[in-house]
Amino acid sequence: MQYVVLGALIAFAVAVAVSGVIELLTGWIHPWERDRVLRPIPHGIGQVLTGSGLCCFTGVLAFTPTGDVLLALLVAGACVFLAGIVLIGVSRFPDR
Repeated sequence: MQYVVLGALIAFAVAVAVSGVIELLTGWIHPWERDRVLRPIPHGIGQVLTGSGLCCFTGVLAFTPTGDVLLALLVAGACVFLAGIVLIGVSRFPDR
């Protein structure tokens, strides 16, 4: 059961990252986010970083490496995830 949940979370993270790449390439934003997103470039980069960080974080939980590698991968995944969340928040503020 644990691997089913982790697989679903990894699939969700990959979908978020792919939607960020699609947004960067085409400029298409999800309909439920169109009225809030004012700058699409930081939003797309933020989605890619958020999906990548979440995928790294869940991948670490699925494969459970030992020693210092576990802590390093968890910290790296959390930092990438938080950087993506910050960029998504920045994309909702108007330009000067």
